Amino acid sequence: MPVAVNSDELPLSEQPAARALLDILDAAVPPEGEDPEQWPSHFDEALAVALLTSPLGGADALTMRRLRQQLRRAAAAAGDELSSGTLVVAALREPGDLLAVDDRAAAAALQVAGLLATARRIAAEPGATVEDVLWAVWQESGLGARWQRASLHGAPAADRDLDAVVGLFDAAARFVDRLPRVGPRAFLDHVRSQQIPADSLAAKAASGEAVRVLTAHAAKGLEWDLVVVAGVQEGQWPDLRVRGSLLGSEQLVELAAGNEPSTIAPVSALRDEEWRLFYVAVTRARRRLLVTAVDSPDGDVPSRLLDALDERVLADGARPHSEVPRLLSLPAVVAELRAVVADPGSSERRRDEAAAELARLSAAGVSGADPTTWWGALPLSDVRPVRDADERVSVSPSKVERFSTCGLQWLLESAGGSSGPGASQSVGTVVHDVATLAVDATVDLDTLLARLDMSWDDLDLGGPWYSRFQRAEARNMLDRLRTWIGRPEARELIGCELDFEVDVGRAVLRGRVDRLERDTSGRLVVVDLKTGTSRPRKADLAGHPQLGAYQTAVERGGFVAHGHSSGGAELVYLKGSMSVLPQEALSAGEEPRWAEDLVSRVADGMAAATFVATENKHCRLCPVATSCPLVARGRQVTG
Repeated sequence: MPVAVNSDELPLSEQPAARALLDILDAAVPPEGEDPEQWPSHFDEALAVALLTSPLGGADALTMRRLRQQLRRAAAAAGDELSSGTLVVAALREPGDLLAVDDRAAAAALQVAGLLATARRIAAEPGATVEDVLWAVWQESGLGARWQRASLHGAPAADRDLDAVVGLFDAAARFVDRLPRVGPRAFLDHVRSQQIPADSLAAKAASGEAVRVLTAHAAKGLEWDLVVVAGVQEGQWPDLRVRGSLLGSEQLVELAAGNEPSTIAPVSALRDEEWRLFYVAVTRARRRLLVTAVDSPDGDVPSRLLDALDERVLADGARPHSEVPRLLSLPAVVAELRAVVADPGSSERRRDEAAAELARLSAAGVSGADPTTWWGALPLSDVRPVRDADERVSVSPSKVERFSTCGLQWLLESAGGSSGPGASQSVGTVVHDVATLAVDATVDLDTLLARLDMSWDDLDLGGPWYSRFQRAEARNMLDRLRTWIGRPEARELIGCELDFEVDVGRAVLRGRVDRLERDTSGRLVVVDLKTGTSRPRKADLAGHPQLGAYQTAVERGGFVAHGHSSGGAELVYLKGSMSVLPQEALSAGEEPRWAEDLVSRVADGMAAATFVATENKHCRLCPVATSCPLVARGRQVTG
């Protein structure tokens, strides 16, 4: 079935004609760090087959089968037991191996081998650019004249392929103009990293009679007898993520058109636009309309847009459901067989039959069929706890909070799963450093800003405009800190950035407090400055793990030189609207030892052999969600 996809909706590397030329570069030019005189180490069977079956080779399935058989027959006669895939790769590297293959089977391989040799020869010349390599390959391929003749005779596919090649050469020219000393491999990595289309030169040629695959935006003004609107899922359509709001591009468009900028909330405006776009999509049909969505236990839910469509289109109000058959692919067969083997509800005969099929597929080298590769079926590699029973565990107040929220997230991030501090965290660190100067209300803002500037140049915040924005936000936070310090009911400051270390059971509770103050009753109050925006609910403050750990440190003698009676703890938020969230003294609660018990439990949990994944409000932004069994994308990786 012929399918037409607008080339301006596909990245350049996904267009067949351009992909063939890029594959030649990939197979001929080694990556950085490899010997340029040798063939690339990643030149394998998959890449060889892609080249042979591309427009540059022109081989079909029958030709590939004949080529494999004859290469294998010649190798067996010579006493060689290499696989046919290995022999195909070797034949493209050394065309002499093709002498034992008949002309029809060898033609495609000889053509590709010659193009690879040309690409390697040109790339090895001093000062050669990717334009030089691509042009030499293109000229030798002879495709230009052939596609031009086909285009003149009205072949849409030839028009599409010529458009793609012109776009590839234009991209290569712009790349060389910007980076004249960079080699062909860098261009290949640049193009393949593009996930959205690059600039197009002009409108592309018509595709002729074919099924059009396009976005709802591109369908405006067009009509067909049958229209299929696929994948109308909640979360994808309507897509209510705010786009373009950072620089106010949507308001600039209104101003440029001579209109007043919209006063509608961004989410409301997006919702209205998504409804209009869905209306455009479903009204492209002249006679028949098919709208599909998936409803599955993995969390896929049909969009709310379908509810409105049901009321207008379905007379009886019943939405038809269809069971989706298994995908016609080898991985889907393996998945179904594995499910049968692992299902205790299946009959013994059915499990045995599935196991026999898996054994046959495993012997043939099919990925995923070998039970030794099933992560969920393997025994634990080590059942010992992380720490021995008599070993101490280092715990900090922030770790107490993180582990209490989700033990698995704490473990994975502690083992390197975190991507490191972002821009906001880096700015927060600098603000905390400057805050040590704000000992009382007599410190002026200029002094704090001077200290801020001393550290600011060490931050990598990207563009200058973003750095200026963050600098202004940091200034505002320091100004709010001065205002809070100068309040009439301010407590006596004992010190800033004071370290502590105390023993709580097997836990060694250590850390540092932003500010330690004394109230009018002589009790110690820990103040934790916050530069983020996420705030706990007031109802949760009484059991806040981090503040409770700070109070435990006070009562355990972490600041014995200043006292050991806790008067509570506070979270002071400096970003946005300033807020102070206090936790009362542990002694005033119904369970004075709850925080101490929590620290002990956390230490035992950190030293355990298993770690529990806990669903919480932070799951949506969790940096290690792909390794979590509670979410679908984590189950796909770990299951």
